Amino acid sequence: MIAVGILLFFFALVIAGTPIFGAMGIAALSGVWLLDESNTPLLNLGLTVYQALGNFLLIAVPLYIYAGTLMEVAGLNEKLFKFARAWVGAVPGGLGVATVVACAIFAAICGSSVATAVTIGLVAFPALVRGGYTPHFSGSLIAAGGTLGILIPPSIAMIIFGVLTEQSIAQLFIAGAVPGVLVAGLMALYAIFFSGVRSDPMPMSWSDRIRITREAFLVLLLPLGVLASIYSGLATPTEVAALAVTYVIAVGLFTRTLSWEHFWSATMKATRTSVMIFMMIAFGQALTEFFTLTGLPQMVVDLVSSSGLDYLEVVTLMVLIYILLGTFLEATSMMLVSVPIMFPLAKAIGMDPLAFGVFVVLAVEVAQIHPPFGINLYALSGIGKVHIGRMSISVIPYIVIMISMMFAISIFPHIVTWLPGTMR
Repeated sequence: MIAVGILLFFFALVIAGTPIFGAMGIAALSGVWLLDESNTPLLNLGLTVYQALGNFLLIAVPLYIYAGTLMEVAGLNEKLFKFARAWVGAVPGGLGVATVVACAIFAAICGSSVATAVTIGLVAFPALVRGGYTPHFSGSLIAAGGTLGILIPPSIAMIIFGVLTEQSIAQLFIAGAVPGVLVAGLMALYAIFFSGVRSDPMPMSWSDRIRITREAFLVLLLPLGVLASIYSGLATPTEVAALAVTYVIAVGLFTRTLSWEHFWSATMKATRTSVMIFMMIAFGQALTEFFTLTGLPQMVVDLVSSSGLDYLEVVTLMVLIYILLGTFLEATSMMLVSVPIMFPLAKAIGMDPLAFGVFVVLAVEVAQIHPPFGINLYALSGIGKVHIGRMSISVIPYIVIMISMMFAISIFPHIVTWLPGTMR
């Protein structure tokens, strides 16, 4: 009962406007104090925070954020969008398809949903509106496309999941590749059939396509290098993150698109974002330890096991819980609160750990565009000055696509496990 009470207390703090990392810390400290398991709960909290932030694997988080931020300030996102527009713009809804392709390519560099949506949105939104797409359709498309940033490898969300569950981050990265491509493909198909726009009003000749591809060549090498290095085992995800930052800086200096002012701006922006994530990870770990101490995860497993629900019914229940959590919490905090409880349940019903990892990331994707706290929607509302209510309606088909994929990988886990099974 104490665990349930502390969980409700945490939600109450969040609703009251307490910063999420603060709500996690206060709830964890209150829970340990109520359990009377320690004479020094504050000291224990400090040690937990220190140990959580001492995990070497977390170094990859600020590095991937930094790589994406450097690309944004250097204007390399424009080259990606122009490349995608040159090759797929001629199909019906071509600009929409190009936006999805650009998001997918950038996702293979940065690992952040919001960064992908904002970076591509700054270039794509004006082009979409000029091309005849309505502002709310354009905003919802980019917001949904941005979620590919945490599904297509590399992924900050996968790193956090791997740290929480002690799963191979390299395998988790590769596990998201096939579902990521499938989700991107479904988004592109939706743009083709429901955008109401026939094709790109600025079709490209073959000479233009070749020229634009040459201009984007150095940028396109980075996602290929990231995926190949992780898949082949040539480098660890953390090493690849460091190499990605080095490569982006080198390309920015070589093309003279990265000045010292840009460099400083990207450094400060990436630092602020990384600190925010690290604070939530640190205090989320404290809340996780409290839940473990109370036996809450095992209680949930026992409760579901005794309920007589079959596999698909439990999966449906988990989907509904994640949709509910997405109305209260942002992505990282949702993972930190739910995974320690849900992961034992997923193992108990026989769900593959890699499949559950992708399942959770898809749930986080839904939360990124799910009102009222869909952060991608707010980001695009700010970029395009679009009413968030209209975007919330337009984004529903993309939510359906992601939830459908959650069920698909639960029923057919080979979608997720096949590619990691071929790794060396």
